[in-house]
Amino acid sequence: MLLLPLAGCAVAPPQAGSLDYRTRAETQSDRGVRVSAVALSPAETQSGFTLPLAKKGIQPVWLEIENREDKGFYLNLLSVDPNYFSPSELAWMFRNEGEGSLDDKIDMFLDKHVAVIVPPRSTVSGYVYTNLDPGAKAFGVELFGKKDVRSFGFMQEVPGFESDYHRVDFHGLYRPDEFRDLNLDGLRRYLEQLPCCVLGGDQKTPGDPVNLVIVGDGNLVLATLVRQGWDLTETTRGDTVWRTIGSSLFGTRYRTSPVSPLYLFGRPQDAALQKTRGTVDERNHLRLWLAPVTLEGRHLWVGQISRDIGVRFSSKTFVTHKIDPIVDEARLYISLDIAAAQSLRAVGYVKGVGYSDRQSPRYNYTGDPFYTDG
Repeated sequence: MLLLPLAGCAVAPPQAGSLDYRTRAETQSDRGVRVSAVALSPAETQSGFTLPLAKKGIQPVWLEIENREDKGFYLNLLSVDPNYFSPSELAWMFRNEGEGSLDDKIDMFLDKHVAVIVPPRSTVSGYVYTNLDPGAKAFGVELFGKKDVRSFGFMQEVPGFESDYHRVDFHGLYRPDEFRDLNLDGLRRYLEQLPCCVLGGDQKTPGDPVNLVIVGDGNLVLATLVRQGWDLTETTRGDTVWRTIGSSLFGTRYRTSPVSPLYLFGRPQDAALQKTRGTVDERNHLRLWLAPVTLEGRHLWVGQISRDIGVRFSSKTFVTHKIDPIVDEARLYISLDIAAAQSLRAVGYVKGVGYSDRQSPRYNYTGDPFYTDG
């Protein structure tokens, strides 16, 4: 399936090495209104508040709103997070931690909170206390004026988070002369010649079907998915492996758990994202590879998407996820998700792995059956 997303908000990459988060704030303007915003990392939050807000799922977003117009605006806090935390709520949550009384903590969180009224010819700054989003965070800033609305969209990567996506040198994957620019007819022919499936961990055995292509700037694709609740996955390390095992055994949520490498174009996925349910046993996960072609100047991302519905033992990997055998359902899900974000321009289909059904399924690398319209 071919998806052509519309343009959206851009991505602000993280800048490590400094706890002065304002140095990486993203700024946008609309006529006489300027908004700067940055989502804090757990380390920045600990430094600025001296309380472990991140451990209780709280992520401050710092805003600075400069109004150079002759009319005032009202900040819609729900545009930043519809389930934001109030200052008194936070004070109560941390009443027995750190220094100071409950009243002292109420005063601190109130003083740091951004003003919701932005008078004419003024600047306000402060925090909105949002729910923690590890890896990348998407949020809006909406300002109401008299018969006027100003809307801004932000998508930022959070420092301190290590994903496969950050390890890839996208500028070095291909030489400039390796890219071929195609029209729609040429793109169809190119896609029909792609391998039917990604390769498994041995880089030889066919795995899950190649069943998705997204056309668009990588940052805009990432921003669209993050706005819809997709999380970047972490790199596979000792601590992330043990945390994944713990999530499966004890039913705890781990939104950014790593995914195993699958191979296309001779390399593991360039980026992986997922939407989890209560545990890592149940999730939609998406792998993307940058292709050496463009469509009328726009990058092409070849993908594989499937839905995990449980775990089981495997002779190849000892323990593995069991996928939903109806792999077309996950393909449908992501197309509806991008459409729900009002970011989908067009959808098309080309011949892929070929038809299979319940009576004569195909099998992935770890032996799970799947069937598809092909």
